Amino acid sequence: MKVLLKLILFVGMISLVGGKGTSANGSLQSQINGVPAGGKLIIAAGIYQEPIVLLKPIVIEAEQGTILKACNDKPAITIKGKSVTVKGIQIMSCKKDKSPAVIKMSGKNHHIEDVTLKIWKSGIYLENVERTSFRNIRLTGNGKGNGVELWDSHQNTFEGIKIEHVQDGFYMENSHHNIFKSNTISDSRYGLHVMFSDSITATQNISTRNFTGAMVMGTNHSVIAENQLLENNQNVNAQGLLLYDVHHSIVHHNRITDNRVGMFIEDSSENDITDNEITANFVGAQINRIRNNLITGNTFISNVNDFQATDGTDNTIQHNYWDTAIKLDIDSDGKSNLPHSADPFFLKLARETPPYQLFFQHPGMMLLQKMLKSPVNMLVTDQEPLMTKVLNNQQQSEQPETIFWAICLSMIFASLLIIYFGRKKI
Repeated sequence: MKVLLKLILFVGMISLVGGKGTSANGSLQSQINGVPAGGKLIIAAGIYQEPIVLLKPIVIEAEQGTILKACNDKPAITIKGKSVTVKGIQIMSCKKDKSPAVIKMSGKNHHIEDVTLKIWKSGIYLENVERTSFRNIRLTGNGKGNGVELWDSHQNTFEGIKIEHVQDGFYMENSHHNIFKSNTISDSRYGLHVMFSDSITATQNISTRNFTGAMVMGTNHSVIAENQLLENNQNVNAQGLLLYDVHHSIVHHNRITDNRVGMFIEDSSENDITDNEITANFVGAQINRIRNNLITGNTFISNVNDFQATDGTDNTIQHNYWDTAIKLDIDSDGKSNLPHSADPFFLKLARETPPYQLFFQHPGMMLLQKMLKSPVNMLVTDQEPLMTKVLNNQQQSEQPETIFWAICLSMIFASLLIIYFGRKKI
């Protein structure tokens, strides 16, 4: 009898304290089902291992330390309908996770904020999602799936999202009028991958250490502005920005630095490519079969090869700054009266014989380039190059100058003190 009582007491204690995946009110899904439309559920801190489905307009807010594990064939969170809000939750998937994505969504007017995802495959999957916002999300993967996928999803906003170690940071197809602002994508294949999607706005994003910073294909009326595409040189075909089949779009005020190819543009027309800072790339810009584009106000500094072009027609390439140009401003209008032609001679030579890269800027190589010029159709000529460079981030250019003068003044002041007190001692 005593043994039976002890057993009953032991089972009762387990039911009271065991299993953070449930609470006195039942499973997590049952708690969600009990919240009326327009209501709010605060999830108590703990580890939950059940997938949840959100079908009605409610707010789900997790306390700090709330973890939802995804280790089966269903998404950790499935969202449908409209006006669902999820805040503050952390989701972790494992190797056994066979679900298509950690978060799968459809519907409209949802809001996802302050969410941390550690994924084994894909992160957030959107299908027929509209007017939904995503803010302050941290997503870390294993390079096997995309961070955020959009399929037939329109008018969504992604802001303050940090993605690393995935296949594509953002992948979208047939998804229009989406906004990507102040996101960071690193150590992945493509940072931003646009396919057949129009009116995309990508501003103030940072894409670094990827194979390609941003790949934009099949788009019209898009804006790519004020982004930083840095150190995307992890592959022989790497580039900072790739534009293919892009039309009537704006590419301006981007900082494209230390990539294998800064910009690669092909089969594109009627675009404004202006005021970009293209520096320290192996090839600054490479264009092929583009027409009626405006390329002006850009700054080309310290690229091994500034520009290469084939089969381009009726493009306006003028008023760019080239650090390799010979400049002479007779009429003081800020533009050189000497045209500058970017010759890809060295690039062609190094491709055929890679060891020739050791002779970059060698006087003999420079002489050889002047003697054996490339075909005219491969030369890019700027009839009026700028006399002075224009950098996009004025704060970056002004801050070092301020520090420099502060150091100079402090050294002068210190020298005067030494001279003054040294003379007094004498």
